[in-house]
Amino acid sequence: MAAELLDRGQVQVAQDFVPLLRANGLDSFEAIMSLTGGRVARDFPGRRTVRLELKSPDGGTQPVFLKRYEANYLSGFAKLLRWLRWPGTGDEADQEWQALHRVSAIGIRTAAPIAIGQERVGGLVRRSFLMTAEIAGAVEGHTWMMQLPSKERREFLRRVSTLARQFHEAGLVHKDFYIGHILVAPVAGKPELFLIDLQRAMSPTLLHRRWLLKDLGAMAYSTLNARATRGMLMRAYLDYSQATTLGPKEKAIARAALRRVAWLRTRTPKHG
Repeated sequence: MAAELLDRGQVQVAQDFVPLLRANGLDSFEAIMSLTGGRVARDFPGRRTVRLELKSPDGGTQPVFLKRYEANYLSGFAKLLRWLRWPGTGDEADQEWQALHRVSAIGIRTAAPIAIGQERVGGLVRRSFLMTAEIAGAVEGHTWMMQLPSKERREFLRRVSTLARQFHEAGLVHKDFYIGHILVAPVAGKPELFLIDLQRAMSPTLLHRRWLLKDLGAMAYSTLNARATRGMLMRAYLDYSQATTLGPKEKAIARAALRRVAWLRTRTPKHG
């Protein structure tokens, strides 16, 4: 999607959404960073995500999600790694902006990117934001799974496994690949899957297997918490592996992912 630069290049807006931002007086970095109101969806130290309803130029409303990164988001060590250009330590707003476009390009549905803004000091990003369109009617995958009968839960997991295979085959890893980061929303009358929260997604050149196992372990852990059974997971993993039976390589990956599940059960989530 073509984009337009605003505010001396600090803000990049998908061309289709430029009229929306201008209609709401949101054509500068500071205007968006200082925007108040909305419903808080996520609130981490230095990073807050809010849901807002903007006025559309046609008189309607456009629900959006605005994710803002403040100057205190990174620790001193994280800032050092970013200064050293360490892989995976770039600005998360930019990483997600790039990932949204890449995921769409490989045929996986995700939120429509509206705008990204970055404030740089000494060549490094100090503050930033990402704005995306709300996915109409979306339900978190965990909530969706919990209300499904057993047979439909099994089929849902197989669809998730297909999405995971497509994502990983493109060389991408999510790093927070929990079922809650897959949304289910109606498209043309049937439920479709959308992959979100891509701020940490990357294409690792080192330790690729480690990150792959982290994704599979997170998905197994979160779906077991959403009423999946071991049998359902096994069927989904066979689909993911495109195999009828598990060979030595697939068994090794499955065992490592289950070790990750066991470890996740011992820890306290950092942000709940």
